[in-house]
Amino acid sequence: MGLMIGMVPTKKEVEGVTVTVTVGSLRNENGYIAIALHNGETEFPGDDAFMTKYVEADGGSVEVVFKNVPVGEYALAVLHDENGNEEMDFNSYGMPLEGYGFSNEAMGEQGPPDFEDAAFDVDEDTDAYVDLMYLGGF
Repeated sequence: MGLMIGMVPTKKEVEGVTVTVTVGSLRNENGYIAIALHNGETEFPGDDAFMTKYVEADGGSVEVVFKNVPVGEYALAVLHDENGNEEMDFNSYGMPLEGYGFSNEAMGEQGPPDFEDAAFDVDEDTDAYVDLMYLGGF
């Protein structure tokens, strides 16, 4: 009888859950969609997210999956980076030229919403949806 390597249970890794994000209402297939999953420990919706994905814009919606997400409270910030420069572009009045959105359809009064307004609990595999909005023209 031979030794079967890999069949012996080893210390099990603690795994998180899966967060599947669908981003809808893309106005075109130009550029990329940047999705930032924030856990509230850094500035929201700042550059230092807990996890990020940057995928090609493809049709009217895209879907991304964040795996092994620890149980907790999270918020999403999404940008349709139409020109691929990896940042939000603004017109001369300070209005965003590219699409953006947040979880819970959260809106800020004179800028982005607070983390608390966009936050949702993740304690099992979770589906989240963010609809993009476009303000500053084409």
